[in-house]
Amino acid sequence: MTGKVPVGRAIADGYRFALRNFLSLLGLVWLPYLVLLLVSVGLAMLIAPDLPRIVATQDYDLPAAMRILRLVLLIAVLGFITDSMIAVGVQTKALGLHPRPVWFYFSLGAPVWRMAGALFLAGIVIFVIALLTSGVCTAIWFAAHALGGAALLARVLDLCTGAAFIIYVAVRLLFFLPAVVVAEGRIGLERGWVLGGHDFWRILIVAVAVILPVAIVFHLLAWAVLGSAAGLRMGAVVSAREILRAAVLNYGAISPFALLFGLLERIVLLGVANGAIASAYLAVAGPTPGTAPPAA
Repeated sequence: MTGKVPVGRAIADGYRFALRNFLSLLGLVWLPYLVLLLVSVGLAMLIAPDLPRIVATQDYDLPAAMRILRLVLLIAVLGFITDSMIAVGVQTKALGLHPRPVWFYFSLGAPVWRMAGALFLAGIVIFVIALLTSGVCTAIWFAAHALGGAALLARVLDLCTGAAFIIYVAVRLLFFLPAVVVAEGRIGLERGWVLGGHDFWRILIVAVAVILPVAIVFHLLAWAVLGSAAGLRMGAVVSAREILRAAVLNYGAISPFALLFGLLERIVLLGVANGAIASAYLAVAGPTPGTAPPAA
């Protein structure tokens, strides 16, 4: 390592990258998400061929909806691959490996699968750590009964310590991972962990400073624009079929605006987060020869 994470510069670079490259960020996400949407709709049509009639007549059939829900796992996997693809494209842009504007992007090359593998393995590690930590915290929770009056304090400290440890592991594993995968061309869990050594609080400040404000602003905007129309007015709903029908009637009209807000929030979050990660990575690891940008 050549230095510590420069908190102020990383935050500023994150917002600067998102603002200056908004059109390129849009170019990086629109095609992958469009393909995901078309594939999801196609799979839903295979499972429920009468879906157009249901939507046109508003005769919402709960069994048909339940059949569609079976696709959730498959669509989640496809969505994970899509997000990995977009993460590679955005991080490649953030690291300066693709300086030209990007108008469209789609890739299933090796960097995408490395990113998916790295994120999947990191998720497994975090899940195992969280499971073991939960077991230890549960044991301490019941053992604290023997402390009498101090049991409540011990249990609060137990829960806080366990949650803090899980957050520590997740931050150390995940923060530098996108930059390591793209810049060094490998699944670098250990490398990402090492780069974050002795910099946890700096990394946490950067992550909170680039994610929380964007999330708050977009949620306030969505509430201001859609909040009055988003109330679910079901009246005397007594069956699951009527609940489904009422939900679609209430939210169907505002769903395009909700999707637009969600897409804009996603683009800005991708920009500020990856811009900050790239800036922090270059400051800590120094210039690293990168892999060639994925084919568009």
